[in-house]
Amino acid sequence: MAHFAEFPSVQTLNQSFARKVAGGLRQGIDARGHATLVVSGGRTPLGLFEQLAQQPLAWDKVVITLADERWVDPDDELSNERLVRRALLTGPAAAATFVGLKNSRATPEEGAAVTEAALALVPWPADVLVLGMGADGHTASLFPGAANLPAALAMDSGRRCFAMSPVTAPLARLTLSLPVLLSSRHIYLHLVGEAKREQYEQAEQGEDVNEMPVRAILHQHQTPVDVYWTA
Repeated sequence: MAHFAEFPSVQTLNQSFARKVAGGLRQGIDARGHATLVVSGGRTPLGLFEQLAQQPLAWDKVVITLADERWVDPDDELSNERLVRRALLTGPAAAATFVGLKNSRATPEEGAAVTEAALALVPWPADVLVLGMGADGHTASLFPGAANLPAALAMDSGRRCFAMSPVTAPLARLTLSLPVLLSSRHIYLHLVGEAKREQYEQAEQGEDVNEMPVRAILHQHQTPVDVYWTA
């Protein structure tokens, strides 16, 4: 079961969370000379990114990549890469190396092999993974009912990423596979709002991963999960 931490405000959550993430990256740098951070997009992590970017850290030894990406141009408003470049890769954190998931291929199915090659250069496993959760119970781009969901959840796929065509959201996407996500040294689930807490509790209480794929993160025993939540 995940460890649930509640904060009195978004600001206090973001400040505490940023220090925690920076600490995990610092441990990786001290132990191995480098650290890998995997983050998610959306509106929720914006304040976290802004706080994290100012943390004192050897950012030149940090590699940052994404848990998933919409298959849109990197300058598109819906691009997770655009969000990360604007909100996280600023100030001290601008020294970090960023590895995006989107490439020039027309579809994520066509581009998956190119992204696999790019991800092969990232130092795995990730030291810190920050995930969110959608109203439909998805995390990363592991969407309920998607045709490729079983493949992306398979622990023996040998792949780092999969194309995903959601039935509960627009736009084709690319997502890291479950085995890559679970190999992370520290996993955090970042939630804001009463509705997200209710959805989290629903996910905790049920077992059907296809209904709410975030359960594949919450119900595993490989890597501890910390949930950071505020109303």
